[in-house]
Amino acid sequence: MKKNIFIVLILFIILIPFNANAETIAQKRQEIANLEKQYQEQQNKKNTARNNIKTDEQSIKNKENEINVNQQKLTAAEEESAQLTVDIANGKSELENLMSAYQIASGDNVYLEYIFAASSYEDLVYRYAIMEQLMSYMNEKIDSYKDKIKKNDELIQYISDRRIELNNQINSLNDEIDSLYDDISKYDKYANDIKSDIQDAKSFLNFMINMGCKETEELNACQARVNSTNNAGWVKPLVKGKITSYFGYRISPITGKSEGHSGTDIGGNSEGTNVYPVASGTVCKIIKKASCGGNQVYVCSYVNGKKYTACYMHLLTINTTLYATVYTNTVIGTVGGGSRTKSWETCSTGAHLHLGLGTGWYGSDYTTYTQWKSHLIDARTTIGLPKMGVWWYSRY
Repeated sequence: MKKNIFIVLILFIILIPFNANAETIAQKRQEIANLEKQYQEQQNKKNTARNNIKTDEQSIKNKENEINVNQQKLTAAEEESAQLTVDIANGKSELENLMSAYQIASGDNVYLEYIFAASSYEDLVYRYAIMEQLMSYMNEKIDSYKDKIKKNDELIQYISDRRIELNNQINSLNDEIDSLYDDISKYDKYANDIKSDIQDAKSFLNFMINMGCKETEELNACQARVNSTNNAGWVKPLVKGKITSYFGYRISPITGKSEGHSGTDIGGNSEGTNVYPVASGTVCKIIKKASCGGNQVYVCSYVNGKKYTACYMHLLTINTTLYATVYTNTVIGTVGGGSRTKSWETCSTGAHLHLGLGTGWYGSDYTTYTQWKSHLIDARTTIGLPKMGVWWYSRY
């Protein structure tokens, strides 16, 4: 008897579905609180970067002012240097006149002749004293000019070196400011993404509460009741079309560089052509006029008992609402990506539909675009679309 009970318990445990990602409304509230904290952190980083920019800009102004002051000093030093050149020339003439007045040329013999031509001892002492004074005056005059020239040259060199140093610092600060502006742009983008995730999470939470989900009930179980349609298979999102670019790595038509392509591009239709879900389900996310991807609709579905999320990008119009139930014959949007969406769309080279497909449900199993990308699979092979360039003319 005990053995039979044990076997029943084992079977009961095996048959209970286990979901490691099970989440309740209470946990969803905590998730929203965490996202709001991350959003505030990005705002704080952005404010810090802006304050650093103000500090750097003030530092640049201070250094530019110092350069202007030094330029004035440099001009004055150059004028002083020019005047010294004139003074040295005048001093040389003055010395030559003095030496001529006392009949002294350059040379020791004449100097001695002048001294020893004295008529008396007193005259000798007098002449020697005169020569000593004259030579002392000459030496002082020359040393004075030499000192001025040295100081002037040092000032000119200092100002020149300082100007180079300040200009290098200004260039470095300008580079830092450019980098800070790049950081602000990244913080803004990340904050906007988080803000969008917060809005979606709150909308999803309100939707699940309105559908009768309890505070401690697993959202997967509750959502399964709401989105109970189980599709037996897939249909194509367009009545006709052909694949123009595969899912996975490719050469970007925008940058010309290798990139990971998150979906399958379908061309052959003009803007305004109706777009349908590849499976019935619930609209679980909507993005409007994103700079890369344009208008986007995400539909969460059951297909053969498994959960999938399909996304439809580059839409000209969105013809549905968040959390609406849609079927395979519901028009959820129209083809865009061409001239009529280029005012807000920068990641499209022409009219087409970008079809992405991922496992799990966006908004309940995961909530961020990064997590969505980690769940992506190849829509072409999963849905059963023809190879690149091959036309189809039916959704079935």
